[in-house]
Amino acid sequence: MKFIFLTLLPVAFATTINVRAQKPAEIQISTLLSRVPIPEKSAACYDVSTKTSGGNGVVSIKDNGAAFNQLSSEINTILMGNNGAPAYTAGSTPPTPEQIEQMKQQAMQRAAQYQNSAAPTYTAAGSGQPANVQLMQEIGKAQSGQMQLRLLERELSTRMAALPAAAKPGMGPNCPEVQQGGYAGPTCACEKQKSIDYQSRSVQLMDDRLQKIKELLLHYIPLFNEQIALVDKVETDAKYGEGISDPATLQMLTSIQRQSLATVTTVMGMSSAAWTDGANQYLELENAKNKKCP
Repeated sequence: MKFIFLTLLPVAFATTINVRAQKPAEIQISTLLSRVPIPEKSAACYDVSTKTSGGNGVVSIKDNGAAFNQLSSEINTILMGNNGAPAYTAGSTPPTPEQIEQMKQQAMQRAAQYQNSAAPTYTAAGSGQPANVQLMQEIGKAQSGQMQLRLLERELSTRMAALPAAAKPGMGPNCPEVQQGGYAGPTCACEKQKSIDYQSRSVQLMDDRLQKIKELLLHYIPLFNEQIALVDKVETDAKYGEGISDPATLQMLTSIQRQSLATVTTVMGMSSAAWTDGANQYLELENAKNKKCP
């Protein structure tokens, strides 16, 4: 393992380091990752989503539901610990997939700030030897795990992007025209049933796509957890920085934790986007069923 030894830093920079050298959050990243909802069926996505009804009875979807909202809130709280400011202002609307991606980037940037703001000084006074060899070895393994996480994330993103969009079914036969007083045309009942049939087949095709997304996520999550376990172990062994006074060590512990948190937000963003697609597709079917005919 390579150790870096520093000369004295300017006082102003040292002050910045002391401000930034906060302890890692007392969390297990693997636990957060296990709580990311994985989409499977459009109906299930729709059922748990938060819905609103307009004055005309039209239903719309507000967000993906309590599980996503709670996890987003907890991640946001963890990120608040860095500088006292939330990544997003609290409000009635949870983070969108785009905001989740931004949250990931912020986590990565902050991790880099922790890691680059000061190189670690590991030597015990007058000994020339690492002050805590076992902890430094664990940190080194966890840092190597972060590189593997980035490779796995890139691989997952590539495979996810290669999945085709949900196919669109054929429209089906046209409704026959029927003489209705002074109007000749398809009946509302026939058009409604045609729409229900079309949306039902659309839901089936969306479910096929969700199944592929589920399979990808469930394949990669255990691979992510193999590397995240190294982080969770070093954070636990270090007692989340309790009793550690060296700012550089605290920065490293916080950095690797934040980098692992970025993996959670990556998976969460992918799942959230698919969840939204499934819920919206099933909403189309529900709206078709709820259409009122004279």
